[in-house]
Amino acid sequence: MKKDTLYLHVGWSKTGTSAVQSQIQAQHEDFLAKGILYPQSLQWPDHSHHPFALSFKGSGAYQSDMSPAEALEKLRVEMQTSPAPSVLLSSELSPMYFNNPRFKEFVAEHFETVKVIFTVRPQSELLLSLFNQLVKDPNIRYEASLFTLAMRNVSWLNYLNHVRQWERHVGGENLSVIPYSRKVVQDFLASFGIEYRAGANQADETAIINPSLPTRCLPLVQRFGRGQMGNAEFTRRRDKIISLAKSLDSEQDKHVLFTVAEQQAFDAHFKQGNQKLIEWFDLPAESLNKSGYEPIKVLPAATFTPGDLA
Repeated sequence: MKKDTLYLHVGWSKTGTSAVQSQIQAQHEDFLAKGILYPQSLQWPDHSHHPFALSFKGSGAYQSDMSPAEALEKLRVEMQTSPAPSVLLSSELSPMYFNNPRFKEFVAEHFETVKVIFTVRPQSELLLSLFNQLVKDPNIRYEASLFTLAMRNVSWLNYLNHVRQWERHVGGENLSVIPYSRKVVQDFLASFGIEYRAGANQADETAIINPSLPTRCLPLVQRFGRGQMGNAEFTRRRDKIISLAKSLDSEQDKHVLFTVAEQQAFDAHFKQGNQKLIEWFDLPAESLNKSGYEPIKVLPAATFTPGDLA
């Protein structure tokens, strides 16, 4: 017999997805009580379903050890052993699953409905947060500029275009958008009629699961993270930079990583599409239309020497 609904939380990255996934796992029994299975066999340690998503399409240094057929079989087995009539998968690395014939066949065989959930935030904020994530990650050690990252991701950051692609497969009535905020976890759970329980996992309602580096340290981490070194040495240098930077006041942040004009121009590129999303999903205007901008200042890459990090 078919299950009822497959919920796909597909991102975007840097919109509180790690916190959402952690809390879903902490309250997965609450989801089960609502008839929703959050699969346990397809998770990474961070409780995302990245192994499932990556089996359909890898992402740089991150790949899955499963084929799409193997990932779908794992899902089928876990579904078979659960009485829950619906399933929730969450991965901000999700590709367009419907481009895969096996996925389309699986969904047609096992589910009545597919619903897709997006989490979004102003693009300039997401870009900076993504840059931070890629620079700090020992498995990536991003070396290119913020501008390069922006140009590479203009298409990916066009929310409206991506939402419309999903609409063609599941219908507009099966799409929902949740704006990023410090309460995004609560908002996500509330969309399923589940009350956030602070004691379930996180220390408090605004706990940060995947903390960013201090933005001011990014050029230094890029400079000293280059070269042939293991992840442990990269992490040691990164943490040393953060420690040393604590003794420097903000007047030392003399390099501008992201000017106000650059942020405004970047957001302006997406303004028309964002406005359509705001109207389509009845979102608060401020959730995608940023009004207050400040220059993003950082420490110059020459602030420390190799000897400082010894």
